[in-house]
Amino acid sequence: MGFFATLNPEQLGLVQRARQASEPFAIGACFDQALAALRRDFWNIVLVHLVFIVVAGVVIFTPPLVLGLARFNAKSLRGQPAGFSDLFSGLDDFLDAWLLFLVAVPLLIVGYALCLLPGIYLATSWSLAFGLLAEKRGTFWECLELSRQVVTPHWGWAFLLPIVAGFVSGLGAVACGVGVLATLPLGSLMLEASHQRVCVPPAA
Repeated sequence: MGFFATLNPEQLGLVQRARQASEPFAIGACFDQALAALRRDFWNIVLVHLVFIVVAGVVIFTPPLVLGLARFNAKSLRGQPAGFSDLFSGLDDFLDAWLLFLVAVPLLIVGYALCLLPGIYLATSWSLAFGLLAEKRGTFWECLELSRQVVTPHWGWAFLLPIVAGFVSGLGAVACGVGVLATLPLGSLMLEASHQRVCVPPAA
């Protein structure tokens, strides 16, 4: 096996579906889906994100909780019951979450050190890796490569979406910081919405 993981037929099918997806990283559509989810279950979503911020401050828990938050957000976007058990479910995949983190972060640092552009490319290309690992689409290494191949056809929009989502998340700071309780989850849900749009087939 070379530097990049070899994907299995199921994973390659997801890549093919991503190539044919219509504007999966469309900012307006992701915002609308995130806002609908937040309106549907506002306090639950806010509380789970608040707990995430507090507990993820303990570094050893950060990667597994990112995994769990992806699962929570995915359920919230689909209108399914979601709660703290989903957030902490990432602890069941503690090792895989940390392996993904420990492989991706040093490579990103090297990429940013090499004239910045390689780091930007990898950060964008791997933006779906934790979500794919949360769905158990493969090993941590396969999820990094799967994310790269899924994102590549839509790279420009995939690069722009986190910038806009970050701006949305920070808007709450203008209301003495209180508004962040709503805008931070909204930005988080926008990112997961793009993952759902590109990687999860629509219901029949």
